[in-house]
Amino acid sequence: MEYIDKIGGTKTVVRRILLAVLTVLTFTFQNTDGLFPDPFGIKALLLIPAVICISMFEREFAGIFYGLAAGVMLDSFSAQSLILNSLFFTCIGFIAGSLITYLMRNNLLCALIFTCVSSFIYTALIFFIYTAFDAEISPVYLYFRYYFTSAIYTVMLTPLYYFLIRSVSKKFK
Repeated sequence: MEYIDKIGGTKTVVRRILLAVLTVLTFTFQNTDGLFPDPFGIKALLLIPAVICISMFEREFAGIFYGLAAGVMLDSFSAQSLILNSLFFTCIGFIAGSLITYLMRNNLLCALIFTCVSSFIYTALIFFIYTAFDAEISPVYLYFRYYFTSAIYTVMLTPLYYFLIRSVSKKFK
């Protein structure tokens, strides 16, 4: 009990455990076929808004660890792991938390902007590293058909994560 009091109290521990469970559930929804809707074969990158919104409420230090955990889970699931996911998610967790701490306000508009920029950077990286030069069909068509629309779909789901994480943070503050 002494240790829990040193790290911020019982509510902080419960909040961080709930956010870790949310991260694992999000990973499961994202990577298990049939658990989350994939309209027209377009997959949502659910871990991007989850990590960004967690980092916005928990700040940069916790954002690093939630981002790293999300990236490691994705890298362990991927057949083509280059540690890209771990690096990317750790960076976006740190950047989102730092910007909210020192420069910006914590609101839905900022979450949408962070998610939009991060989603488009991530999909462009994945496209150019794994797909662009091996494509049998037009790379432009492929990018706009799957990767671009995946980023848009991800941004549209950001309010769900923002309000869920905000309610957890307020409840266990």
